[in-house]
Amino acid sequence: MERAHRVIREAFPEYECVFGCHGDYGGHRAPRDHTIAFRLRDSHGRYHSNVVWLMPESLAHLTVQGVRRRVVRDNGNTA
Repeated sequence: MERAHRVIREAFPEYECVFGCHGDYGGHRAPRDHTIAFRLRDSHGRYHSNVVWLMPESLAHLTVQGVRRRVVRDNGNTA
């Protein structure tokens, strides 16, 4: 988790990373029970991303580019 937090912070230094899990973001919306999610929040408490779901085993393999790609995709953008 520490490494994932560091990679996300590097990908989006202007935002705080807020982690959650299955029940934190409306459990029925989670892709599976054993998932971890995060959102990006600014210093005023406003969110700047949709919920980005991650599988726990993928945390060790996150990259800055991969995090940026996931946030863009999960926000519904194609850029």
